[in-house]
Amino acid sequence: LPVYPPFLQAWYRDFKTNLPLGIMDVERQVFGAPIRKDILQRAVIWQRDCLRQGTHSTKNRSEVSGTSKKWAPQKGRGKARVGSHRAPHWRGGGVAHGPRPRSHDTDLPRQVQELALRSALATKFAQNQLVIVQDVHLETEKTKDLKAILEKNAWDPLAKDRKQGHSILILTKDHKNNLDLASRNLQKVHALTAEEILDAGDVYNIMGHETLIMDKEATEILQTALKPK
Repeated sequence: LPVYPPFLQAWYRDFKTNLPLGIMDVERQVFGAPIRKDILQRAVIWQRDCLRQGTHSTKNRSEVSGTSKKWAPQKGRGKARVGSHRAPHWRGGGVAHGPRPRSHDTDLPRQVQELALRSALATKFAQNQLVIVQDVHLETEKTKDLKAILEKNAWDPLAKDRKQGHSILILTKDHKNNLDLASRNLQKVHALTAEEILDAGDVYNIMGHETLIMDKEATEILQTALKPK
């Protein structure tokens, strides 16, 4: 079998101009991992299950309004026996086996979460939807300044055709106040930290955005944490 080098090479760029500044090594076991669509699907379903509120509710026969008096005589009518008129088969009665408030949370082993994160990062790398930048720095917190940078660099080529606007996830080592304020008015531009992605096993956000932008520090954190032991 051929022996591949342990690293892949990727350009890192300037955030404002998109000009390449150099080449960095990234872990092949993370950014070149096998793309497991089945594992990605399991991770997305697990996250969406955890996002469900579970507040759906119906009233059973003990909760609907109405008297508990026997509705008709037991005998003599030539019809079926009738007890409470709040039974499910009567109009206005309770619901039998209806939905009740509950948690929809499911479990996913941590090893599967990490495998899904490797598959998600490898997918973005293979599809040329991963952009590594030197540093995400904004002088102001104005949304128009961030939007101008994203449009100038064409990091979301479908932005003009998409009614919801840009679809970009920006990962940094720590939260940056100017970036958080500038991105919160753009519907599909979200700024998170690498630790938040790792702690939540957040494949849903990675795959749900057209472009993934990471600074070098966030890249180092992700590949160090996700490299198979």
